[in-house]
Amino acid sequence: MLMPIAQGGHQSLGTSITISSDQTNYNLSNDLQNNYGWNGTDPINVTLTINSSINVYSTSTATPAITAHLVSGSTLTINNSGNVVGRGGAGGTAGSPNGVAGGAGGDAISLQNVTSTINNQSGAVIAGGGGGGGGGAGGTGGGTVDPETGCGGQVSFSGGAGGAGASTDAPPTNSATSGSAGQTNSGGTGGDGGDGGTWGNAGATGGAASPNPACTSVGSPGIGGAAGAAIVIGAGASNTLNNSGTTYGATT
Repeated sequence: MLMPIAQGGHQSLGTSITISSDQTNYNLSNDLQNNYGWNGTDPINVTLTINSSINVYSTSTATPAITAHLVSGSTLTINNSGNVVGRGGAGGTAGSPNGVAGGAGGDAISLQNVTSTINNQSGAVIAGGGGGGGGGAGGTGGGTVDPETGCGGQVSFSGGAGGAGASTDAPPTNSATSGSAGQTNSGGTGGDGGDGGTWGNAGATGGAASPNPACTSVGSPGIGGAAGAAIVIGAGASNTLNNSGTTYGATT
């Protein structure tokens, strides 16, 4: 229920919300409008409490675990005793010959048009998803060289795939996936895929290829994906972070 709160000589709406079970892709504005009677246009004062051991996380790197995009003049206090975690980035595919870059990790909290105070309590976590590892390089090599006819009998080989960044599991954990090994044959050895990044860390770049002599051609490894942010302070927003817990990733 929304209760009027006096502010600056006029009435401003306010409410308290407690998250007591695991949630995915939590959108504060939608929750307020769908369940608490907010009209979506008036400034509002919100206290959002996340209970201990509760996981609020994202199923897509394009969507933060918590989206708090309100209207100018709104205030928000988040009291977090649980885990707020962005989605990990996907690993880059194997190189044939070029490795593909790993995907960027998703963000934990996104703020817009709100003055926010986040109290991250002891034992609590706010974490950007880890970046995906880049794919390793592949190529061709081996075979023979004939002065008249050129190269013949070359064999292609592929790099390994990159590992996924931390928190692609559910509920999310700080466990990234290792990259896979590159292919080995008579042409050479592909570069290993880069490891995914842990919370708030970029993924590793894939490894270089090692072709056997004769006519050789190798690709480039994919770079690791960027880390997700713990807190993104967007347009019209400001934030004060009181951190007794742990944050992984940028907080600005």
